Amino acid sequence: MTYLVTGGLGFIGSAFVRQLLEKEPDSNIIVLDALTYAGNLANLESSLEDAKIFYPLKRGVLENIVVFSDGSGLAESISQLSGNSKRIERKLSGYRPERPSERNIEYEVKTAFAGSSLLSLSPSRLVVVVGSILDDKLVESLVLLCDVIVNFAAETHVDRSILNPDAFIKTDVYGTYVLLEAARKSPHLKKFVHISTDEVYGEATEKSFAETDSINPRNPYSASKAAADRLVYAYNKTYNLPINILRPSNNFGPYQYPEKLIPVIITKALNEEKLPVYGDGRQIRDWLYVGDTVRAIDLVIQNGQVGEVYNIAGRNERENIVVIKKILKRLNKSESLISFVRDRPGHDRRYSLDDSKLRNELGFESSESFESNLTKTVDWYLDNQEWWKKILDEDREYKEFMKEWYKDRI
Repeated sequence: MTYLVTGGLGFIGSAFVRQLLEKEPDSNIIVLDALTYAGNLANLESSLEDAKIFYPLKRGVLENIVVFSDGSGLAESISQLSGNSKRIERKLSGYRPERPSERNIEYEVKTAFAGSSLLSLSPSRLVVVVGSILDDKLVESLVLLCDVIVNFAAETHVDRSILNPDAFIKTDVYGTYVLLEAARKSPHLKKFVHISTDEVYGEATEKSFAETDSINPRNPYSASKAAADRLVYAYNKTYNLPINILRPSNNFGPYQYPEKLIPVIITKALNEEKLPVYGDGRQIRDWLYVGDTVRAIDLVIQNGQVGEVYNIAGRNERENIVVIKKILKRLNKSESLISFVRDRPGHDRRYSLDDSKLRNELGFESSESFESNLTKTVDWYLDNQEWWKKILDEDREYKEFMKEWYKDRI
């Protein structure tokens, strides 16, 4: 079995790859990741020793640039390309990726998996390809090699989507379309698994959302995920593409980029910084440990009925302020660090999922209690400070976002 895992260097994607490497020793894995701000090779550090990393050379870097009459579009696009290239080169520093031409990537990946006695190359189970799901030629080449596609690739942070919806529409919607088009042309694809989100349902009131409930996204991030979600569903109904859609609740755990609530609170508390808490802090989220998420995904890949949607719930609804205080207690830090700030626009008060379908039909069960998994998560950030301090110290995009987003709030 060969898997294509898009966004496999991100938080949940890398957890899924680590699980595959451990649980499926006969499988091969292609990770396709654009190495945006949240993509991090260090998330798979322990698995890269025998892996191959490819950063394909493009055929025509400027071929898709729109040139406006005053030239501003060209200048802006070139600047963006240059900025992306510099970020990727920085993230690849020390990893020595190979640079095959994009048209040869299919051959290179096959060779990596097979090995070569002539070149004294042992087979690799993991291949990382640095590239975007917006690149249709690259995507088509990789999809032809795989049996299962698991699509984690997405812009994911609500706050960022409010500042810059453009990137979310391009990646989450159009990028999913590119993958789907390649998938429906594949002669041997067994399943296309799309990772959606609980946020597509919108704000929960008294009841928990089931898969049959209508979706009502209320911010640019959840709207882009809802569009992708329905596009995947449409490809099943229109083209008979074998799909599953999964809608997990709020994930937490090791390797989460330090812009989401739990890692923000941990890292800022350890640095004795003020902890920005939206509004009164009583927003309710259902917390789902990332290890449970990837187990559920594997369960759906193996046993999920084609065409079905599955919620994944942690069944751990907690107010944000309660979670924050638990973290401070574990870190032995004062609650005086808490700073209530102006709420974000369109902030959903509560998310809540009913995942009876996943549990009753496929036998999913949560691993441990929320408190146990939260303790493991806090301790991981304590024990792996080099991982997150490098982001805080060196990641320009992280610094710029945090400065822009909180400048009028703190």
